[in-house]
Amino acid sequence: MSETVPSSEIIVKSHKVYSTTQLLLLENKWTTLFNRADSEFFLSWRWIASFAHNALDNGYTLHLTEAIHCDETVGLGFFVKTQETRNILFRYTQLYLHKTGNDALDKSWIEYNDFVLDARAPKAIRAAMWSFVVTHFSDVDEFILGVSEKSVCDETNAIFKRFLVRDYLHSIGYKLPISADGDTKYKSAQTRSQIRRSNKLIEQMGITFTVSNDTEAYLSALAKLQPIHKNTWEKESGFYTDTFVRHMTLLAKYSDSTQLISAELSDAERTVAVLIGFVHKDTFYYYLSANEKSTNNKIKYGLSLHHFVIQWCSQQGLKYYDFLAGDYRYKRSFTDNILQFSYLFFQRPSLKTKLEHWLRGIKKRLSSKE
Repeated sequence: MSETVPSSEIIVKSHKVYSTTQLLLLENKWTTLFNRADSEFFLSWRWIASFAHNALDNGYTLHLTEAIHCDETVGLGFFVKTQETRNILFRYTQLYLHKTGNDALDKSWIEYNDFVLDARAPKAIRAAMWSFVVTHFSDVDEFILGVSEKSVCDETNAIFKRFLVRDYLHSIGYKLPISADGDTKYKSAQTRSQIRRSNKLIEQMGITFTVSNDTEAYLSALAKLQPIHKNTWEKESGFYTDTFVRHMTLLAKYSDSTQLISAELSDAERTVAVLIGFVHKDTFYYYLSANEKSTNNKIKYGLSLHHFVIQWCSQQGLKYYDFLAGDYRYKRSFTDNILQFSYLFFQRPSLKTKLEHWLRGIKKRLSSKE
């Protein structure tokens, strides 16, 4: 199979998944393809099965879409069909890739979203799969993709060239290259100075750094992280949402070649900072953290914990520390190596979608004049 394979040679089919029993039967097929793909962690069996399990438990039906070439699975993805009414007038049937459209269930927030695609011909397979989906789900008004890297969005946009596009979100992510010698250079000199000072004070306090790829350690760290995260982010914290907690717990149930990483700063009496991340191939994906605030403003638990994990990554031979999407000052202080992400709605042309598109344009122009 080569990148030049015509999409017409790729057979695509879809069937419904109603139960976790059916889901479990897909593990080997999914992991086999994932191991041949250039996909990021969020398309691993660990993440996708946790999402799917959670969705099924909450009454959703999954639509498994599979691409086949020469009797070999070369593409996979799960869709959820739902409906949404906007501005009272517009009711849409929607199809989400690896999301549900339910804010509570989607709180876990997938990134680098796409189909899992055989690395030998990803563009041809992606085109064949989306072309099938658009035809097969003829009742669907909107096809939703995200959060996805710019290159994936651009290629998908070309496939949907006759569709209207509703930009829901654009974001910047940061990805730090890790030095193999353990001396990773951070962009901000001030941050480097703050980390050195903070590390020295933390050591004097008897606080130590621990990191683990053990499942039990991950679950323990998750329990410690929850109250700190709630206290820091208040109602914005995902830990106030049961389905988010369920997803994070399910990640420990579904294993594959990826790793769950937990890191802590603690002494004999208390834990002052916790960080959760994932490892896939040569990349550490920083996902979630929280820390206590010190009364000494020279102590930066959060920055120090990131630094210690980056050092650990170097020792493990990892090449990248991915801060994921979100434009925050602390991320910018580590690196200026940026990635662009988008969350897009592709609308099938119709009187309804064209009218809404037109009204949205008028509203945007009026807002710009204020």
